[in-house]
Amino acid sequence: MMPTARTLLALLPLAALVFTAFALRPGSLDARQAVIRAAATVAGVTVVFVELLSLAGLITTWPVIVYWLLFAGVSAFFARRHLHVPHLVLRNWDKVLLSAFAALVLAELVLALAHSPNNYDSNHYHLTKIEHWIADGDLAPYATVQNQQIILVPGAEYLLLQARLLTGDDSLHNLLQWGVSLLAAVAVSRCAAQLGVGRLGQLIAAAVLLTAPAVALEATSTQNDLVVTAWVACAASLALDGARRVATAGDVLTLATVAGLTAVTKSTGLMPLAPILVFWGICQLRLRPARSAVTSEAPVPSDGPSDGPSDGRSEGRSDMAGGRTGQWLRTAGAGLAIVAGMVVLAGPAMLRVNDAFGSPLGPPGYSASLSTERKDPPAVLVNGLRLAASTLTTPFPAVNGVVSDAVIAVADVVGVNPNDPKITQWRSVFPGTRWKPDEDRSPYPIQSALILSALVVTLVWRRLPPLLKGYAVMVLGAFVMTAAVVKWQDWGNRLILPAFALGAPLAGYWADRLRTHRATAAALVVVMAAAFAAGGISVAYGQPRRLVGQGSVFTLTDWQERFVRLPDQAVPYQQAIGAIKASGVRRVGLVMDGDLWEYPLQISLPDVELVAVESVIPSAPPAPVSSVQAIVCVSGVERCAAVVPPAWKVQRFSALVAVAFPG
Repeated sequence: MMPTARTLLALLPLAALVFTAFALRPGSLDARQAVIRAAATVAGVTVVFVELLSLAGLITTWPVIVYWLLFAGVSAFFARRHLHVPHLVLRNWDKVLLSAFAALVLAELVLALAHSPNNYDSNHYHLTKIEHWIADGDLAPYATVQNQQIILVPGAEYLLLQARLLTGDDSLHNLLQWGVSLLAAVAVSRCAAQLGVGRLGQLIAAAVLLTAPAVALEATSTQNDLVVTAWVACAASLALDGARRVATAGDVLTLATVAGLTAVTKSTGLMPLAPILVFWGICQLRLRPARSAVTSEAPVPSDGPSDGPSDGRSEGRSDMAGGRTGQWLRTAGAGLAIVAGMVVLAGPAMLRVNDAFGSPLGPPGYSASLSTERKDPPAVLVNGLRLAASTLTTPFPAVNGVVSDAVIAVADVVGVNPNDPKITQWRSVFPGTRWKPDEDRSPYPIQSALILSALVVTLVWRRLPPLLKGYAVMVLGAFVMTAAVVKWQDWGNRLILPAFALGAPLAGYWADRLRTHRATAAALVVVMAAAFAAGGISVAYGQPRRLVGQGSVFTLTDWQERFVRLPDQAVPYQQAIGAIKASGVRRVGLVMDGDLWEYPLQISLPDVELVAVESVIPSAPPAPVSSVQAIVCVSGVERCAAVVPPAWKVQRFSALVAVAFPG
């Protein structure tokens, strides 16, 4: 099918990103650093742009088209003198790895383009909120019983909103996570380079990230875990810049933007972000003051009288103190700028949540259902071990049993119930046995084992560069912070990807060192082959979208693709939509159970105003039933009956889907 003109408009953000990267390339800036800065610039400005559009009530197509035309044009103007591609000399190993990369990411690209969005959470709230914004023209809270649509920070959805308004549909929505997976790989490989790793080790670091089944599966999804992972990886690379030089204003601005993008995208990114910023601050404070601030030369003779002999040391100490004071002030000022960046990008969304619920964290008890309620060291230890064990789950029950039994044994020793509800999300029971490739649950045992082993060895090995040691401590801090906040759950492997991504450069470092020995090099080949096989199998046979086999993208209709997670409701939804269309009504009320799907109704009834006749949002009351011409129930029978007037006629298409019209 030939692309439509509106689909081609979606190339404008890509053009803006490419031109911005070239515009930021002058001087000593390397290509990967330019890509990171360009991504931060484009995404950060776009978040601000969306907020401004909302204030004006103009979340519509034409302002977005004009914005991207201007962005692409201005960035092209500044990039015009720097449009050159660096020449790379590739060795055989490099060519093999790059070929494997190309095969994997191209398979993901085919799947992302060929498959309609069908992630469960996306149908529940990620994509639903975008349709509400477009219908309302702004970002203000609206009536709904699905409070995740209002509570959860919307940074990834701001970016998806651009594609939705440029193309008029969701045909390119899967490409956001595919693109940011590549950005994360760029950032991870650059971190490895900054730690002194050779090119092969840099490629292996990127491979450890990209081949993880959870990453390969989400790369064709409309979730936001890879978006926040990419921003965290970018923040780590920017922090490593701060280990070698005093940050410039541009450095601070970029780090502030990336920190803000992390905060506005997903809260799971804040735990690894915190040690990254601490690491950056410590590095800045440890840098020596500028040479001019320290008198290292012989003192200059004075023409005036002297109180006594002087060798210049007191002046040197004074200058040193002044330099250190200045460094402290510069670092503190930079820290405030980073906090300001987080407030600018994430603050408006948090204020809307506060206006809706009286708290920026949402209704009472919501955060406690997701975050750990125990912070004592034994509980954090057990929670961390469970999180790690889940990523290591394999198809072999005996292996899984050994790992889980070891965790339970440690829990017994420290006196922590391994299923304590204060560190375990509801309905989850450790140990989980979910090893199959599924975007919500998939483990990544090969990649996790490489990262955890590399982290432990780096921490205990004595003769290593201080920067590498410091980076390893930072990664450990990311794991500890994550274990202290994120409750263990069956679907938690994707939630801890930001912390695990930080460990990939360490795996690249040790792979680079071990490749010089024949035996370890052979083992490395086997491990990387297995890693790429795991990623490839996930794309080929994973859920809820796959390239081959039963239920592949080439055997399902668009509607069947969308309902892979709710196959029994595909026909009932279609029948309900058909009934609404046939009736000709223009204002329809919605009765929804907590995590069922509004999104299929929104995209199938674009000319119908859909309004909630129930709401859990204090600042957004529901529409009166008397104001609607029909009601669609996607809920249990009793709940539907409690809302629909007794005199109305109900057509039920399944136990969960019904349509009601006035009698």
